[in-house]
Amino acid sequence: MATIIELRNLTMRFAIERRHYGLKNIVLHLPQYIRDRAAIQWFTALDNIDLSIRRGEKVGLIGHNGCGKTTLLSVIGGVYRRYSGIVRVHGRVSMMLALGAGFCSELSGRENIVLNGVLQGKTRREMAALMDDIIDFADIGPFIDSPVYQYSSGMLARLGFGIATAIKPEILLVDEVMAVGDANFAGKCEKRISGLLAGGTTLILVSHSMADIRKYCDRVIRLDHGRLVDDGHTEQILGPVS
Repeated sequence: MATIIELRNLTMRFAIERRHYGLKNIVLHLPQYIRDRAAIQWFTALDNIDLSIRRGEKVGLIGHNGCGKTTLLSVIGGVYRRYSGIVRVHGRVSMMLALGAGFCSELSGRENIVLNGVLQGKTRREMAALMDDIIDFADIGPFIDSPVYQYSSGMLARLGFGIATAIKPEILLVDEVMAVGDANFAGKCEKRISGLLAGGTTLILVSHSMADIRKYCDRVIRLDHGRLVDDGHTEQILGPVS
């Protein structure tokens, strides 16, 4: 299978800001501002990651909170563009990284469907053709025409997941979304994801649920403090089911 994602020497660092300066404070306290900038500390979220993922692979990404999982997905998905190293992604990406991510709170659910689709490379006409399928999946009734700030977390999850999967991406990035919602929603997610995987979609799933990792993934990558420390078949990394 061809490589669809390739990362070489990927390093991502964030500045740890000790104090916030507005323009007025910079002018009034310029010497202190210069000293603070000179003493700035950095947090390394991803540390020299080398990784190749082949088209159609189903990869689970695991590790402790703060180990860099979501940052890695965000780099692959194009959310973060300031990093060192090489990132090559050969395919249309759809992301479910956080509840409400990519939604405009003042727009209705219907309007956000179009907005999200356009941001992910679809045309308005293409999203109009997918509208009924997404609304049926989300199952939020008349709220589809209400602003999304009125939505519960479950409603946001259903709408976001419906949009992300309806566009039939070549690469699907999922971060803990299936942990939100009731059993009926989990069943709909499983059916939708299974259909995409059968069609050749590449999956990268972040989850603390080893049951979900075992269910969907044939390869597991473990991060620890920004470093890739394990990479192998699911049973090799997680061990046999007890």
